[in-house]
Amino acid sequence: MGYEGKLATFFRDTVRIPQILDGFHDIRKHPRIRLRDILTSVFLMPVLGLTALLRLDAVLRTPVMLRLFRCPKDKKVVVSDTTITRVLRWLKPEQSRQALLAPCAMLEEKKLLVRRLTPTSAPRRLGVFDGSQMGGHYLVAALLCGAVNYPVLAEPCKGRGHELKTTQHWLPILQKQLGRCAPQLWLLDPHYFNQSSFKTVRDLKAHLLIMYTPEKNNEQKTDNKLFRDVLEDARRLFAAESAAVEPIEHSHGFDSERCCHWSMKKTSADFALYPLNIFFLVEDYPKKKSGFYIESWIVTTDLSLDFAEAREAAHLRWQIENNEFKRLSHLAGTKTRYFKDPAAFFAMLRLFCLALTAFAAFFHILSQAADAAKALMQGCKFTWRSAFSQLRWLEEDAFGYLVTAAG
Repeated sequence: MGYEGKLATFFRDTVRIPQILDGFHDIRKHPRIRLRDILTSVFLMPVLGLTALLRLDAVLRTPVMLRLFRCPKDKKVVVSDTTITRVLRWLKPEQSRQALLAPCAMLEEKKLLVRRLTPTSAPRRLGVFDGSQMGGHYLVAALLCGAVNYPVLAEPCKGRGHELKTTQHWLPILQKQLGRCAPQLWLLDPHYFNQSSFKTVRDLKAHLLIMYTPEKNNEQKTDNKLFRDVLEDARRLFAAESAAVEPIEHSHGFDSERCCHWSMKKTSADFALYPLNIFFLVEDYPKKKSGFYIESWIVTTDLSLDFAEAREAAHLRWQIENNEFKRLSHLAGTKTRYFKDPAAFFAMLRLFCLALTAFAAFFHILSQAADAAKALMQGCKFTWRSAFSQLRWLEEDAFGYLVTAAG
């Protein structure tokens, strides 16, 4: 069996995509098209690089797709874009949320939800919360940052400025739903530096880490006075470094992956009755044409993090933007296209996130066997687009394993 068949079998037997899609309730009394076929079509959009339902409609009229979905000879389209839109509107949000969380047990079993911040550190469970705007709608999203990036939440937000309130509402709910897979350390942006956020996270018996990188010539852009005050105290302590004050810890090193030299200072403080470690990070990227010298502040309630671990965790804060939001936009047009109906959009977005998780797990497992990964890419540099281009399941009908799987 080729990689196309292995991928389809992985989807069917390991991730159990057909069973997940069969979990959606069909309100139609006399459906002419299986609900699973409709949802599978949407699920495959990121794979096919389709950024609009109208483009999906055109693809679903091709002989290859008609054959793939085992359509009768007289049928001209698997399912039209108008039917897909209509179905997405009445799907219950609870069902798409459950579908998105369905692979959690499988990923936990394969130890893909933990990550080592350094080669010698213990595996940790990391999570990222962030806000964004997709399809013309504001939202908050959560990502489990393990060996595989797993988006586990995508919820509507009233608008810019409401991300904090929405996050504080969903964080306890998500932590309970994830159970033992819940993150031990949440990576957040400076807007979450307030007493309520600290209390919300610490009440869940988790820690938080916040990274702040002042913009050049605009250090005080953040409007959080409490955060500025804490950083100013640490800044004065670092500046007054002498034998008369508490000794300042130092560390430095070279990051071969990011090609940069770094140095850090550390001190301690407290906020909202919680002890903190405060790191001042300076990074030098000699190969960059601009922005090669970057200063950042890292604040965390996890006192067990050493210098290298705190720095790596701070960088992972951007995984949700760089590896999820941008990837979704690149593959499915979530940031470049406007979707009018929010209910339909969020149902579709969660299916996209489910697809990205399944593919990420497959590619990660495949990458553990260097020969297999090399054979798949055939000399191409690995990107999701180039990996998809190497798979020929539609022509060979290998994806029939997924489409025709029994319920």
